Amino acid sequence: MRYISIGALLCVMATASLSCKKMLDIDSTRAVSEENMWKTKNDAWAGSFACYGLLRAAMLNENAHWAYGEMRAGDFTVTKRGDLKALRQNELTANYAAMDSWRDYRRFYAAIAQCNLAIQKLPLIPAMDNRYSKSEMELDLAQVRFVRAFIYYYIVRIWGDVPLVTEYTNGEFKPVARESQEKVLEFAYSEAEQAFQKLPWAYDGKWPEAPGNYRGQGLSHWKSILATKGSALCLQAHIKTWMKDYAAALPLIQKILDNQALAPYGYVTLANLVGTSTFRGRVNENIFQIDMNLDHAEISTTGHIEYWTLRAPDVPKQEAEIFVTKDSILNIYPDVTDERGRLFFTDLGSMQPMFYKIKMLDASLRNPTLRFFNSCVVLFRYEELILLQIECLARTGDEGAALTKLNDWRNRRTLVKLPAGTSGEELLDAVLEERRRELIGEGWRWYDLVSFGKIPKYTNLTESDVEKGAAYWPLSKTALSLNPLLQQNEFWK
Repeated sequence: MRYISIGALLCVMATASLSCKKMLDIDSTRAVSEENMWKTKNDAWAGSFACYGLLRAAMLNENAHWAYGEMRAGDFTVTKRGDLKALRQNELTANYAAMDSWRDYRRFYAAIAQCNLAIQKLPLIPAMDNRYSKSEMELDLAQVRFVRAFIYYYIVRIWGDVPLVTEYTNGEFKPVARESQEKVLEFAYSEAEQAFQKLPWAYDGKWPEAPGNYRGQGLSHWKSILATKGSALCLQAHIKTWMKDYAAALPLIQKILDNQALAPYGYVTLANLVGTSTFRGRVNENIFQIDMNLDHAEISTTGHIEYWTLRAPDVPKQEAEIFVTKDSILNIYPDVTDERGRLFFTDLGSMQPMFYKIKMLDASLRNPTLRFFNSCVVLFRYEELILLQIECLARTGDEGAALTKLNDWRNRRTLVKLPAGTSGEELLDAVLEERRRELIGEGWRWYDLVSFGKIPKYTNLTESDVEKGAAYWPLSKTALSLNPLLQQNEFWK
């Protein structure tokens, strides 16, 4: 994964050189020119891994992943920060630097631009460097297609209708109007399907798509951090679910479950979930993650939920930025047999219990003024997939199977079974609440409220607000000023 940081830097430098070519009369001596890039196997490695790196940079900038996926939903309470208070109150046009960053989707389009460039250039490299085989090129190309598909799925859930840019524009900016989210998601689904055809189930050297040690490393190195058939299917299932085509999502989920011998995804114990397993990453329960690895100097003091949730004695500050109140914890985990409330939080007797589910601190780098975090961002994990399957079963009328699977799930999490005959909205509400209990802090809650139609129940937004587009973020003033074809979301005009 160290290629990600190097590749991202090289390709950003190359992009910078291209975007400035009309303003400079001489070539930069510090940037990689397009003429000197995309010719060798190493260029292919750097250019394709840069797509992962730019995705990570976009998601972790100002803790964006949790700003989008958690803070608007109301489970976390803010202590002092004005920008986070505005975010929690759905005041998304508030004038804060962090809010400006969250409104601006251009960093995601920088990652899309890199994907578009890689998709154009990768097929040309085998003819210029015989060390880079066609099969290896097709694998790298499939990963890039997966990343591009994932980005479009990700930003549609944030902004709704977004520009659909699928071609590299040679460094020239071309205004593009917003496309309907249905069309964008159809494109993303198609891209994920193409990726699926050329991806392996695992990077263990046993698959014709990825024979031997991929880039010199084996399964333990690549597990869950690179695109696979399983992550492509999982992405497709989520796309279909967001489009409310639940019947189409079910066979995609089942295909993953039917192939567990090939990709051994499985349940995580609560001990491992709050220990050094799931959020350290590269484990069987994680289907796809954004990696942060100490060994490759990919750790940071920011860009992690711990930056907001931890306080003394774990980090050198007396108050966390956000916390979940004791009353909220008791409301989320009302069953005394549910161990998650006790394991996911600590200091429950204080006015500000601390969220302790994700707390990847590196002890070897501690000093009196800084604490470094190395938790990964888990985007798809096995438990979430099972809950998604239960939801889709309930929505397609197979409520008996949904209830059976939900009770099996509840048994794993030490909860009593729901009574026979639980159905309709009561069953869906049970699924939603189980997603809340299991996935808290992982960036799913807001999207679940949107998908289940529960925003007015849990936030200060009304049904009328939602109908006008309040569920989605406003476009930034910068994006609107640079692209005259864009129209602001109706609610935020």
